[in-house]
Amino acid sequence: MHRLFILFFTFLAIRILATGQEPDKIIINNKEYNLLNNPLEKYFTEHPELHPIYGSENTTKKNGKEKVVFIGSTSNYRGYIATFKIESNILSVVDIRIMNVNSKEHEYISVFKKIFDNRKVVLNYSGILVIPTGKMLEAASFGYSSLHEKYRLISIQQDNVVKEKEIDKDDFIRFKVRQFIDFKKTEEYKTEVKNYYRNWSMDKEWDLSRKNTRRMSKKEIIELKKQYECPPNEDYIDNYLFVVSNLDFIMTDY
Repeated sequence: MHRLFILFFTFLAIRILATGQEPDKIIINNKEYNLLNNPLEKYFTEHPELHPIYGSENTTKKNGKEKVVFIGSTSNYRGYIATFKIESNILSVVDIRIMNVNSKEHEYISVFKKIFDNRKVVLNYSGILVIPTGKMLEAASFGYSSLHEKYRLISIQQDNVVKEKEIDKDDFIRFKVRQFIDFKKTEEYKTEVKNYYRNWSMDKEWDLSRKNTRRMSKKEIIELKKQYECPPNEDYIDNYLFVVSNLDFIMTDY
């Protein structure tokens, strides 16, 4: 119960941490909603050459090195905004927009046909879509962590809708906690923990290196060493992963 309380508190606290993200969109019954998942991320991992930003169409080579032609934004780390549609209980992608690099306004323009031409796109997506349907209660500055009055959850298996439900904010928070608990049982969680410790060790090595500390005072170096006296414990890492992880692939019941 103590762990559950920590995660619950973390969910409420993440609104102060970083930059909010521009969401993808989804059309249901001819009405467009914000979508708090990014179903194309897995697709582009499997088909990197089709990525609208990092794919082969948007890279140039200079001195033997690839360079991405991209105007990005801290409010959209993906670099694109996708629009999905659910029709006849099938999830599909119907548009992809990116910033226009040739425009001073950097408005979003569609690149869907450029990427896919007239091909039928099969996402093979499985996960739980999260769609805010009620008014925003608390604005957030981190990812998709704004708190809304109501949500619609839609479970997708291989692009097919298998379940959906409207829930209030309290049930949504309980769902997110249960989903993270299920995540902790997976190999993906173990990998993320290992990655966290590896990155922490690399940060420690650099931060305490002579090159990094040579212009610091003795007092500053002592304070820096205190920060690295003990590696982060499980609760600390769980709180971090709870905030940053995209867990739509964890098919928790609701």
